[in-house]
Amino acid sequence: MTTVEKISMGIIGIGMATTLLLPGRQTVPVIDAVRKLFSGSLATAMNVPRR
Repeated sequence: MTTVEKISMGIIGIGMATTLLLPGRQTVPVIDAVRKLFSGSLATAMNVPRR
């Protein structure tokens, strides 16, 4: 893994842990937003239309 990948995974991991552990957070919308971010980035890299 490159340094950028490690930093990105760390930020995402901290964000996910914060979402799940702190009270009053909107867990489902945040997880869905992260999923859309990755699928959109992958779709852009593969040059296919997003769903």
